[in-house]
Amino acid sequence: MTDTTPEITTTYLAQLDTELDQLPTELHRDILAGIGEELRGLDAGAAAARIQQLGDPVFIAAEARSEAQVGAPGRATEMPIPGRTFSIVAVVVLIAGSLLVPIVGALAGLLFVSQARAWTRQEKTAAWLAPVGIALLAVVAVAVMASADLGGAHLVVLVSYLVFPLEGIALAIRARHRAWRP
Repeated sequence: MTDTTPEITTTYLAQLDTELDQLPTELHRDILAGIGEELRGLDAGAAAARIQQLGDPVFIAAEARSEAQVGAPGRATEMPIPGRTFSIVAVVVLIAGSLLVPIVGALAGLLFVSQARAWTRQEKTAAWLAPVGIALLAVVAVAVMASADLGGAHLVVLVSYLVFPLEGIALAIRARHRAWRP
């Protein structure tokens, strides 16, 4: 019998299989089998829609690793990472906090983002490093503008007020299409 599994399903399951490699074998197999069951028999369009609901394999694997560590025997019981509500609050604190209390609010927002489960470790690291890089670029731009007698000191102030709200919006957009757990 000919395999009629859509290529999008095969590719997604292969990527998920690769991402789940660091999990215990039984858990790896169970997750892969469960998601495979959900996608079995779907045509390419339906499979694509369901895959979008399931989310990125990297995110699924990160959640599974996190939950496997929380429940691992012999380890101190850790508090579970907050879910959707906390992630939304993290973005709101980042945006509103950076506007209302510029330095402290932005740091509080970044700390909240670091604890939320909506983003990968790479996204959280980028959230911390992006403002530093942008601030350095703004300082360089001000130095260049000052050397050309164009002024430009207001650029640093403007950038400091816009970086964190824009970063919060970008994080909210990235989290919007993730598979949320209750």
